[in-house]
This record gives sequence, C-alpha cells and structure tokens, in this order.
Amino acid sequence: MMRSAARAPAARVAALALAAALALPAGLARAEPASLIADAVDYDRDSKVLTASGNVEVYYQGRVLHAESITYDEAADEIRATGPLSITDAGGTVFLADTAELSSDLRQGLIEGGRVLIAGQLQIAASEIYRTGDRYTTLHQTIASSCTICAENPVPTWDIRAARVIEDQAAKRIYFEHARFEIIGVPVAYIPRMSIPDPSVRRASGFLLPEYRQSDIYGSGIRQPYYHVFSPSADATIIPFVSTGGAALLEGQYRRRIRSGGYDLWGVYAFDDGMGDHGRSAFAADGEFRLQRGFVAAFDVSHASDDSFLQEFDYSDADRLTSIARLYRVRAEDFIQLDTVAFQSLRADEETDTVPFVFPEFLYSRRGALPGVGGLFGVEASVLGITRQDGQDMLRVGGGGNWQQTWIAPNGLVTTALLRGDLDVYASSENPDQHDGTDFRIVPIAASEFRWPLQRATEHARHVLEPIVQVVYSEALGKVDVPNEDSQLPELDETNLFALNRYPGRDRVETGLRANVGVQYTRYDPDGWTLGMTLGRVIRAEDDQQFPTGTGLDGYLSDYVGAVAATFDTGLTVTNRALFDDKLTFQRNEFALGFEDERAEVAASYTYFAEDDSNPILGPQPETDEFGIEASYRVRPNWSVRGLWRYDLASDSILKAEGGVTYGNECAEFELSVSRRYTSSSNLRPSTSISFGIQLAGLGGDGETNWPSRTCRLRGI
Repeated sequence: MMRSAARAPAARVAALALAAALALPAGLARAEPASLIADAVDYDRDSKVLTASGNVEVYYQGRVLHAESITYDEAADEIRATGPLSITDAGGTVFLADTAELSSDLRQGLIEGGRVLIAGQLQIAASEIYRTGDRYTTLHQTIASSCTICAENPVPTWDIRAARVIEDQAAKRIYFEHARFEIIGVPVAYIPRMSIPDPSVRRASGFLLPEYRQSDIYGSGIRQPYYHVFSPSADATIIPFVSTGGAALLEGQYRRRIRSGGYDLWGVYAFDDGMGDHGRSAFAADGEFRLQRGFVAAFDVSHASDDSFLQEFDYSDADRLTSIARLYRVRAEDFIQLDTVAFQSLRADEETDTVPFVFPEFLYSRRGALPGVGGLFGVEASVLGITRQDGQDMLRVGGGGNWQQTWIAPNGLVTTALLRGDLDVYASSENPDQHDGTDFRIVPIAASEFRWPLQRATEHARHVLEPIVQVVYSEALGKVDVPNEDSQLPELDETNLFALNRYPGRDRVETGLRANVGVQYTRYDPDGWTLGMTLGRVIRAEDDQQFPTGTGLDGYLSDYVGAVAATFDTGLTVTNRALFDDKLTFQRNEFALGFEDERAEVAASYTYFAEDDSNPILGPQPETDEFGIEASYRVRPNWSVRGLWRYDLASDSILKAEGGVTYGNECAEFELSVSRRYTSSSNLRPSTSISFGIQLAGLGGDGETNWPSRTCRLRGI
C-alpha cells in the first residue's frame, strides 16, 4: 500500500503530484488529467481505492469539487464525497450538499440534502438532486428563492415550492412541476407547470410579473405583460388589461436595434373603455439612425385618438403632443438641420384646425476665422413653413451673416465688437392682421460689450465680481409688421439679459438703441459651497412700446432681473429668479430647491406670475401662484416613501397629489402608489388611481436590485 500525507501547503502540492501519477491514470486522469489537493491522501493498490481527507479539492475540465473527504473507487469509476461539500460545474452552477455519489468526471451522480445555486442568484434546495451529463439537473421536493434566509427568520420574502424542478443548462431554462408561489410564506398562486429563464439570461421570452391598477374612471384590473425576444436586436412586449369597469385594452411595444441606430414603437388600443366608447387609442414612436457623411435621421412622433384618453388611463398628463422628424449634422465648423413638426392639442379650449403644421423648418450655420481681418465670421440660412387647416399660412426664407472680435486689455477688461445683418422674405395668406402677399425685412445690428472680471482671494473665500455693459443698436427696414409664428412670448431673465434679441424666435426683432447693464458675482468657499448672483436691466434710448407690459421689457427702463443660486457639497441646491420694478413689485418670481443624498431626494418649487390683462398676443393672462414639492426618503434601509403635491395658491386648491411606499431587498421589490388628480375640464373629471407592482430578482434578467440584503445576526457574539 502506498500512503501519502501532508499538512503544509507545499506538501499538499507534492501529494497532488504523487496521487495524480499513481492513482488517477486509470480513472480520473484522461485526455486532460484531473488535479487533486488534500491534507492527506491514501491509496490502496490492492482494492484500487483512493481516499483523500481534509480540505479536499478536485479540478477536472472546468468542474471543481470541494469536500471534507472523498473516496475514489477506480474499479467502479465512482467518487463518494462527504461534506459539507460544493461542486461547481463549467457553467457556473454551484451544488451544495452533505454527501454525493458522482462519476469520476464529476458530470453526473446523486446528491443528497443538497442545494443548487444558479448564476449566483437563484437557490434551489431539494431532498435529492440527480445530475445527468453537463446539461440536466433534476431536483425533487424543492424550494427555490433568491432571498437571504436567516436562522432567526427562515421564511424568505418569496419562494417557489415544486414537486420537481429540471434545470436545462443548454436551453438556459428551469422547469417547475406542480409549483406553488409564496410571498412571506403565504401561498398566492398554484401553477401545474411553468418555466423561467436561467438567471444568467438577460433577455428571455415569457410572462412578466403582473401589475394591479385601480381608478375611479375604469375600475380595477391587472396588467399582465408578455415579453417576446425575436433576436439579439429585437423584442416586443404585449400587455392586455381588463378592468371591472368593463375596460378592455391591449398595449404593445416593439424595440429594434441595428448597426446604424434603432427605433421603439408603442401603442395602445381600447376595444372598450368601460364608458361606452370603442376604438380609442394612442401610439408613439421614436428612433435615430446614423447616415453617410455624418448625417443623422431621427423621429419622435405621438398621437392620441382624443383629448382625454392618455390621462384617463394614466399614460400621460401632457396637454399637447409634439411630433418631429429631423435630419441633421453637427461638425466643428458648421451645422445643418431639416425638420418637420406636427402638434396635436389635447386642450379642451383649443381648436385642432388652428394648430400649425411646420414644414419645412431648415437651418444652416457656419463659423470660421476671417482671413486678413481677424475675428470670427458666421453665415446663416433658414426656411420656415407654417400651414393650418383654419388660419394663417406662412413661408419665411431668411439668411444673414455676422462678425465678432474680442480684445483683452492688460488690466483685464474684455471688449467684444459684433456686426450682424439679417434678411427675411415672407409669403403669407389668410393673415388676419396684415395683407396677403410677399414682404421682406432687413435687420442690421451693431453691438459692443465690455466685461471686467475682478477677483479677490482671502483666507475664507474667493470672490469674482464682473460688471458687464453691452450697447446694442438694431433696426428693422422694410416690412416691420410681418407674420409672427415663433416669437409669441418674449421674456426677460438672467439667461437672455445680454442677448441681442429677447424674442424667442426670428419673426420679431428687438430694435432701437439700448444698453444691457448688469453685474455678476460668484463666491467660492473652501468648505465646498458656491454662491452666484446676477442683477441687471435694460436701458433704452426711447420708449417705442415694442414689448407688452407684462414682459417687464417695456418703457425706457426695463424691470430688474435678478437671480441667486447656491450649491453645496451636501447635495443641496437653491435657486431664485425674479423680475421686479423700482418699487420692488414682482412681475415674476421662481424659486427652486433641490437636495439629494444616499437616503433622500427633494425637489420643491414656487412659481409666481402676476396677472396680465394687456397681452396683445396671448390675450389676458390670469395670475399664476403655485407651489409644488416632490420627495422620496429611505426611512429604513429596506423601506422608502415618496410623495408629490402641487397646490394653487391663487385659487386655494390642490392640483395633484401622489404618494407611494416601496419595500425592497436583495431579491424583491414591492411598490404601492396612490395618485389623485383634482383638476377637471369639460372632457376629464377628477379621479384617484392606485397601482401595485412587484419585481423579483433571480427570475430572469440580471437579478440586480438597489436594495440591501437582509442581514443575519451571528449567534453567540
């Protein structure tokens, strides 16, 4: 008899070489020799039985066996292992057991009192496990879960109990027979036969977890998604929904990715909306594709059959849908874009026939250095076409050029000179304010800007103060009162205080001699917070009444525009933007607060717009005085609450309220949410909606969650 024993790591390697040379050639050592490591190895030449004990490790063709001891019978070509033991196969599946009888290549055998860990996520415990080749594992009297199980709390968050489970590693599927699904130990469903994808599979066809929804409008029902994979680059989801109120809807989504881009299609159709109507629907599609020569084609379209369908069934709160098809290219020296835009109004007080359709909307711009002169020179060309079923049609063709040069003086004064000229030609019909026909307009602009950034550093902070004066002169020559499609709402704020034109589009231009005057201040604190402030106004040579009074831009002196922003390294940001006159009467005030850390997120806002009875473009505008807050907070590591509240101070009424609670751990997430819409219109009444959804890790997908695992207390410590 040959005996070999070792205790030290170096001696264990020697035992491995000796055992592999003398004991394994007839059985374990085949084309690829097996490797054996143990604290002690004994080999009986007469009975041809090898015994290894103490931290035994066997490696063969990607399979690994860890055991307390093993006995290899060369005549029977069989290994018996005692544990606790673990077997890891080439596919990554881990078997944990007390004892096992295995073939010498570790590919098949019987495992007693075992557990299977699949893809590091799904655990299946069974009374017996039969391993057949490298493909099938059969488990009897099983319980499966991806949850952590503690001795003091042995009931998992969810589990599936089944009479038999078969894992097919080749097909990446797990089959359950006579399965019972439980949540916190309570049976909730019985399924005679079911299958789920291997947790390592990120995309697999099959039913997804259902979602419960309830509303005052359509009653209660279950959304049951079915997901189907067509190819590695295409899939679809079908979601039927039937409610107690009689609603029957079918929702679907199709996604496709190709080498040059991809697209998503979504739609929903109501066979019956539960309120006596049939055939209501909505759809949306978006995509983007890379073309030759750096061009990109993109589209984002949406449509609803009527004004209230999307809101009634909790798909969207939008009151206007915008559809865009676009072709564009962006390069360092130029930009080109061609759009077509369609709008669908979902507002009860807006006629669909008056909503514009935009085609074409074209823009080309190019910038570069001007040889022999210096500075930057730019050219621009644009086309805008507007048509309506009922109302004004318009076509605008325009272009222009600009030159800009900047000088920096030794004392830090930054001076910029700018010259610009624009030409626009208009053709319009059915114009209620002007005659039909063709008109043109030329707009020359000259501007000079002076900035003097001043900096001071102390032991407590760094301060930057920058006075700015911008002098601008522009004039409109030719037809001044051209059709107005893209400049309906001019406004003054800190972002356009030093703009050449405060109108948002091209159809209206700011004219006359004016000075844009302001100061910017920034404080950088070494403790990690920053404070920024802007204050300024517009001074005009004459009052030409080109702006409505509600914009704050009318008169010789505009209202003051002010902004304050503070950012802290704790995750807190605070901003306030205001428009007010010399008497501190506010025309507009907008406040926003944001905070985010590991446990909480808060977004609060306050918006005030003064009443405006003299707006010649939009008509009388009521006072807006609203407060809103949206927040979420992780009250405990596995519990989170969230809420949303919008309140109209002007009418002393709640606009919308939402609340939700979520529980999550390493294997599951449960979310309950309730929302109430208080506003009503001629086509939509106030309603309350409730939804409840579940996500389970380990049943397909990557199984990742953003929640911590349940912790098990160590006894005796």
